[in-house]
Amino acid sequence: MKKSILALGAAVALGGLGVAGSAHAVAYFGAGNTVGHTTLAASTALSLNPGATGHMLFTPYFTAQGNMGTLFNITNTDLVRGKAVKVRFRGAANSDDVLDFTVFLSPGDVWTGSVAKDAATGRAAISTSDKSCTIPDATAFPGVFKTDRLASYLAADVKNANVNEGYIEVLNMADIPPFLDMVAGEGGTKANPLFTNIKHKAGVAPCDNLAFQTVLSTDIVDAAGAEAAGLFEPTGGLMGSWAVFNQSELAVYSGNQTAVVAHAGWGQDNAQTPLSARGRIIFAPQVGSPVGVVVDGVTADPLLRGAAPLIQPLWFDLPDMSTPLDQAVAGAIDQARNLSTALWRSAVYNDYVATAAGAAVPMSTDWVVSQPTRRYHAAVNYGASASASALVWNADMANNATPTTTTAPTLAQNMYAPLSLNKTLAMGPQACIMLNFSSAGREEQFQVAGGGFSPGVSLPNCGEVFTVSFGATSVLQGAVTNTRVNPVSTEGWARLALGAGRLPMVGFAATSIVNTATNGNYGLTLPHRWVD
Repeated sequence: MKKSILALGAAVALGGLGVAGSAHAVAYFGAGNTVGHTTLAASTALSLNPGATGHMLFTPYFTAQGNMGTLFNITNTDLVRGKAVKVRFRGAANSDDVLDFTVFLSPGDVWTGSVAKDAATGRAAISTSDKSCTIPDATAFPGVFKTDRLASYLAADVKNANVNEGYIEVLNMADIPPFLDMVAGEGGTKANPLFTNIKHKAGVAPCDNLAFQTVLSTDIVDAAGAEAAGLFEPTGGLMGSWAVFNQSELAVYSGNQTAVVAHAGWGQDNAQTPLSARGRIIFAPQVGSPVGVVVDGVTADPLLRGAAPLIQPLWFDLPDMSTPLDQAVAGAIDQARNLSTALWRSAVYNDYVATAAGAAVPMSTDWVVSQPTRRYHAAVNYGASASASALVWNADMANNATPTTTTAPTLAQNMYAPLSLNKTLAMGPQACIMLNFSSAGREEQFQVAGGGFSPGVSLPNCGEVFTVSFGATSVLQGAVTNTRVNPVSTEGWARLALGAGRLPMVGFAATSIVNTATNGNYGLTLPHRWVD
């Protein structure tokens, strides 16, 4: 993949930048030629970073359901190089792309956005007052989320609900150093026009449309072309945070974005922190034009792959979390498998509280469980009707024998083999998996089933991000994938586990606390604990 020729045809306009008539746009996936802009080594692995900085960031949950809203930010901790960053929102049900855009971060820059329901459409919309450069540009915000990738037969209100809840992925597509001939990460003589255009001056980046047109309207056929346009191998250093809040009760649930880093070696803390390294350039233009070539090398998404894909891949579909970022992987399948392995757990644990109605201090808990790589193992093809929908397996993800794309694999072939498709859900078809739920009270009460103490009960959890409510109502007002459970006691701890195998799972518990005496509302957030 070092010399991928991926260029757009004539008459393509860069989305929202007002450059209609541009002949081409930058698109390159591969290693760079010039490494002088950084002293970091080439990456040899992809790992979860407990230090929460990296090349990829993952927000486990966003919502605009009911009166809920979401805040999130992305920070470039690199004080020398700018970053070209892809931001994508995916729906909770089946990881459908519901909105994406490109952000250009200057050194030390922070980009912030907020998601809330748009009054006119009933769909989520993202707003920002940030001065960093984006494609589309600032005039396109607020950006209302799109239902284009959802099943055509869903009612309008169901489509709206499906785009109002999900997760967020953030990808460092490329670095933007200040000089095109930067040596050893220090200086150079040839200024990088792209860097100049995104670098803040008196708190505002130029974001000049003509300058973007000059830089991003060049045929990119190899690494040298990408670097001449100002795009170099990404070195990570992104961090982010998120906050989900109830706009009526003023309760907030928040945390760090999960970080994945392309690295070479480990730090000095007993191999706990990966050392950031140079990844592959994975830059694609923010346009809705067909890619026009088979994209199997740059995505593991089974709906986009093959000579006759079920969904025509568009440029804004790229890159995704499976696009080969680590320089040691052979392609998208390897990266998707490695990323799933980095995030897999056999069980997740957390606390819960679900006080009885009329309690002096009402409390209730929701769990969020996100599976950010399930899409690459299996995806839902909606078909012409719900009854015609089907699970599409990624045959290339098989570790042993290869199943067909329509035949369910074995667990040895695909970690998501236990999935089944529910075609009758009110929110549309969703892939579901049976998880074992068990709970324990504070005083050694345990889940009872069949006359004795048991590990718990099995229940289907549907969707790629699902919420589990321990109280009578959902704290997060989950609507698309919500499941209610009956714990053994009003407070304690619980476990969700797969019967066999492991799944990539991240998430948190959100507990609402209401002080009726002072009319105070509080939110408690605890990230999930797990066993591997």
